[in-house]
Amino acid sequence: MSNFFRYLPFAGFFFVCASARAVLLSVLPLKALSLMGNAQLVSVLFFMVSACGVAVSLSVPMILQRIGLHRCFLLSVFAMVASVVLLWTEAVWSFAAGMVLHVFGITSMEVVLSLYIMQRIPRRQLPEFEPLRMVSAIVALSIGPWLGVYLQSRVADWLPYLIAIGGTVATLIYFRWLGLQQMSLPERLLPAGNPLRHIGRFFLQPRLRLAWGLILTRSSWWMMFIIYTPIYARESGLGELMGAAIVSIGSAWTLTLPFWGWFARRYSLRRLMYMGFTVAAGMSLLVFAASGTPTVAIVLLAFTALGATMLDGSGHVLFLRAVHPLERSEMTGVFQTYRDVANLAVPGFFAVLLKFFALPVIFVGAAGWMLVGTFFSRYIPRRM
Repeated sequence: MSNFFRYLPFAGFFFVCASARAVLLSVLPLKALSLMGNAQLVSVLFFMVSACGVAVSLSVPMILQRIGLHRCFLLSVFAMVASVVLLWTEAVWSFAAGMVLHVFGITSMEVVLSLYIMQRIPRRQLPEFEPLRMVSAIVALSIGPWLGVYLQSRVADWLPYLIAIGGTVATLIYFRWLGLQQMSLPERLLPAGNPLRHIGRFFLQPRLRLAWGLILTRSSWWMMFIIYTPIYARESGLGELMGAAIVSIGSAWTLTLPFWGWFARRYSLRRLMYMGFTVAAGMSLLVFAASGTPTVAIVLLAFTALGATMLDGSGHVLFLRAVHPLERSEMTGVFQTYRDVANLAVPGFFAVLLKFFALPVIFVGAAGWMLVGTFFSRYIPRRM
């Protein structure tokens, strides 16, 4: 309990940080649908935008080496503000440019904050801190999607974008209040050389490879959920507010993360992840089966998110326990590419499927890769 109060202000920082992007979480896919016209072209757009993401993630360690933690954080804040301004516009080219900048801002900030976590939180206390951090972030992610669409459709189109800019500024203020700008990465931990060479070193380590693969699978399901749930709701006649509400409700399941964190410590992380992948895969297939009745399918989809939430209970513990302390910067940069690879693979995969099949096929695809996660979760060490 003493650790809870000790780390609560730091965990609260992740609430403020997540709020800046949560309000646009469902707004952006719906705007992309309005600009592009159909889900297949939205998938193509997101694929092209995300193609820049992997290179962006791999450039972050190089940027860290040149300008340091604090300045890299400031750069990510600037990128987030600039991206929102571009996303506010109505042209496809500026929206796409804003998405690329948005990816950079989110990715660089996550790399920097992961390094701050490893500097500030003792390694053995990471399993206690990670669920608290994720709950703080997901509270914002549970409110933001519905709130953003509601404000845009019922109050003013520009209001969610203004809130996103305000949240980013609040993140900077909170950062300085915590005194994080006074922390620095020891020189021996700074990345050196071309970050591309670290990919080989990363994937030669089985535990890092497993951690990356499993979090990629988990992130891919959430990517499908965030992008395509509002689109499915609008296309099926349920309305964009209903889609945004389901994204918020699905995200709200993560308020149960302390329980899943306890479950992992009590019964093993391995068992938790096997169960989470199995539930998410089975429920995704049920959503597809019920897709002809949208009101049933959308409710099932909200409950499917519970399985993905079980997986979130692991946080980044698999990676944080596996990475060597002297390789944290380089390996964190490579590890964080899971988000960009998910951003790239999911719309790319669905761009092909939606060329030949109706929109509900996305739920079959999501079930397929979660079954792959079920299989590989058996390789998590039994002692974890």
